[in-house]
Amino acid sequence: MEAPKVEVAHIPKKKSNYLYLILGGGGFLIILGIAITFYLGILPLPHRPQFNLNEATISGLRFSDPNLLTCNMQVTLSAKNPNTNYGIFIEKLEARAFYQNQQVTVAAELPATCVSPKMVTVWPPFMYGNDVSIPPHEAANLIVDLNAGNLPLDIKVDGSLKWKVSSFTFGTYRLMVNCLADIPLGSNANGTTYESGVNYQFDQPCKDEPLCPLVAAGLMEDLKSGRVSLDIKVNGRL
Repeated sequence: MEAPKVEVAHIPKKKSNYLYLILGGGGFLIILGIAITFYLGILPLPHRPQFNLNEATISGLRFSDPNLLTCNMQVTLSAKNPNTNYGIFIEKLEARAFYQNQQVTVAAELPATCVSPKMVTVWPPFMYGNDVSIPPHEAANLIVDLNAGNLPLDIKVDGSLKWKVSSFTFGTYRLMVNCLADIPLGSNANGTTYESGVNYQFDQPCKDEPLCPLVAAGLMEDLKSGRVSLDIKVNGRL
């Protein structure tokens, strides 16, 4: 006698919801992108931060043979965000001192910061350069300036920033400014040495700087350290 056959009920599989999730997620991203584009489109274009050189204090200045300059100083830099609707996220910032396009201090790294609309942030970097070799033609001009009790320096700031709206950051802008520090040493200068510890007030705006001099300065530092950083980019199609 054969056993009765037992029929197994086949439960139909539910349709996968992955397709609906993908379509829904894609639609949400499209709507979000349109909303952000519209929101940014009705706002005025953002303006770059306004840098100021506020003060400088020289802690050591000496010029000796053969054309070696020691310059240690601390400066105070400030940046104001002139925008009403945009914040500024400063990712990286470095400051260097130059004499007639000759870099005389190593780069001082400034901490990253976010500057809210209409707000001001301040950095007090310490910059130093010990026994920096000065080319002969620039050394002759430096001796003339020191004997006249004057030291014209350029404080150059190099970095990058992004714009910030609410919790969103977008864009990348190369930030490069030049702050003229015409330091009147006056009676504090004694030949090729300088009495340290005197503070000078400036409070003057900085100007935008072209890219080339700072790129050359960075390359010079890399070569002195025995390394060169390069970006190898390959474009093509398969």
